[in-house]
Amino acid sequence: MPPPELNIPRPAPLAAVLLITLVLSIGTGAVTIGLYFVATQACGFSRTERFLLGVVIGASYIPAALAAGPVLKRLAARGRRLTPRTVLLSVVLGSGLVAIGPPLLAKLGAGEGAVAAGIWLVGAAYGALTGLMWPIVEWFLAGGRKQRALRAATGRFNITWTTAVVLAMWIMAPILGQAASDPQRALDMLIVIAGLHALGAVACLWLPGTPAAVPVEHHSYGPTPHPAIASTLLAASRRLLPASYVLMAVLGPYFPGALTDMGVEPSRQTLVVSAWMLARVAAMVTLERWHGWHNRPAMLIVGAAALLLGFSAAVLAPWTGSLVLVTASLALFGCGMGIVYTAALYYALELEDHGASAGGTHEALIGIGYAAGPAIGLAASIAIDRGGLDESSFGTTIVGAAIALTLTGLAVAFAGQRR
Repeated sequence: MPPPELNIPRPAPLAAVLLITLVLSIGTGAVTIGLYFVATQACGFSRTERFLLGVVIGASYIPAALAAGPVLKRLAARGRRLTPRTVLLSVVLGSGLVAIGPPLLAKLGAGEGAVAAGIWLVGAAYGALTGLMWPIVEWFLAGGRKQRALRAATGRFNITWTTAVVLAMWIMAPILGQAASDPQRALDMLIVIAGLHALGAVACLWLPGTPAAVPVEHHSYGPTPHPAIASTLLAASRRLLPASYVLMAVLGPYFPGALTDMGVEPSRQTLVVSAWMLARVAAMVTLERWHGWHNRPAMLIVGAAALLLGFSAAVLAPWTGSLVLVTASLALFGCGMGIVYTAALYYALELEDHGASAGGTHEALIGIGYAAGPAIGLAASIAIDRGGLDESSFGTTIVGAAIALTLTGLAVAFAGQRR
């Protein structure tokens, strides 16, 4: 037991962090995965426009995530008025206000062009605000927690946010079903997102002003230091994380068109896509319950293989017309996503204690995937639009390009690490 004079700070209430995570992840999932469906239904976005929207979301997410740590440090140096909780509260409310823009324009009778402009604004501004938001939430999650406590908190955090993304897809299903007869009803999802952000802002009041730190003295009373393999696995998982999101971000804009071509009704499309999210939840629940994967490289190898195989099959399966094959491929992909994400976040928060900067690095890597994935689909779609590529080659082209980019990036990253 550590002596009482250490006065170890109390972590933020886990229930508050998880409630914030639940409601805000529904909103984030609905935008980063579901906004393409809304844009297609309400404004008739083409495939090229959907992929460009994905690039906008990712490109705005990266700098905001990287800025989270430095911004909060500057604010802390200037005084205690703008605490991390105050910043988080402001960002949560701002994101909700951005989301309400397109449906408000529609209610005011603005034309489709103005509503479409509002959706582009949501992609850019919501991407930036949530890029700043999630590192702060992860700081509150990790603050004052290490080792066993952090493992438990991180596992529950992962289960909470991945479950919330599934809920987002299920909530969207009936809304998009109604939009089949009235396209403007698709914008109702953005109203739901704004309401969730209002609820998230209330939950932020439950947090302390600043996340707890883990004093250096406290570590001397914990278990033995982490084995050297843990640092290697942190580096490896951080290289796999953006690769996994490159592949995921290709699927987001791809499936509205692919499922429509298969004859899947709009009300069922997000339910089909949620197959990989459900599999991701299952993988994260397994890793939260079973800790035998800690400090062992085999699990990351399994995750990487599931990502590549699941992605390839998921993109090519619509050409077979088999919805069963599409669902099974997405499930395999989701397992890989769950494994890689869990490892990357766990090792980052366990080995580093850099406030919001640790979460900012983690989220910026995700943002790279958010931007690079749609960029692949955008290039292929533009090539088809201009006659440089045959329509029938679209699926194989983005599979080949995404896998080539992923493997090249991993090879360069690991080669740099060995130097």
